[in-house]
Amino acid sequence: MKKEEIREIINDFCNEKDLSKSAFAKMCGVSDGTLSFIENGQWEKVSDEMAQKIKSFIDRKTGGDIYQSTDFVSIFKACDAARKFHLMIGVLADTGVGKTTAVRTYARQKNVFYVSFCKSVKANLFFTDLLRELGVSFEGPLNAKINRVAEELNKKDHPLLIIDEAGKITHPIMLYLQELRDKTSSNCGIILAGMPYFKANLQKFADRQKEGYAEFLRRINLWHKCLGLKPDEVTEICRINGVTDKDKIKEFRTLKRFGDLMNGIYLYKVMNGGL
Repeated sequence: MKKEEIREIINDFCNEKDLSKSAFAKMCGVSDGTLSFIENGQWEKVSDEMAQKIKSFIDRKTGGDIYQSTDFVSIFKACDAARKFHLMIGVLADTGVGKTTAVRTYARQKNVFYVSFCKSVKANLFFTDLLRELGVSFEGPLNAKINRVAEELNKKDHPLLIIDEAGKITHPIMLYLQELRDKTSSNCGIILAGMPYFKANLQKFADRQKEGYAEFLRRINLWHKCLGLKPDEVTEICRINGVTDKDKIKEFRTLKRFGDLMNGIYLYKVMNGGL
């Protein structure tokens, strides 16, 4: 890719997400000066590494062509409902089903913000990452960061916050998210996407009267569970990926998880010289 193409890619992304260039810079982790060099065609001041960093960031946000399975479409509908009615919805799916692909694809839309939770991340850094996703550079104590996130979300028209890997959310961050939910419930939808154990653990700790769990569980308006690939969807994905062996397709049709299917297709092609 030529550096000159970066300017067009940035412009397309910012137009699609209705972002200012300054907000894009904060989300991407580059300086306003770097974007100014790109905007003005001062390519000698933009390193190959910086150009690749920007392209990689946009690629992660936009993805490529995606097969729209029944689960993919149902997750989109859950996201639509959360946005329209300002709901907090839990989306449950086993690993490899395609949950992350679906929510990250939905997050291409304007006023939709995606973060993925990592258990090692402390609350302060989590809300810093969330502010960065909102295109805001802000330093201050944790309480101020939570308030600033709420303020930014409440400014927007039907915003949606998507938190992926929600089953890994720690107890302290769960309490802070409850606070954020209470501050934004009249304007913002929230999607909590995680493994099936996410709901089970919330219920277990709520039953044990552990602080905040019953209250957090009560704030989740709806649970949506993904069912996995249907046999006809498996057949279609095989066709798209050039697998025509009827016996192999029959074997694959028992698979429910997209990740398992794509791994099986890849190995089949490796063994049969299809790569």
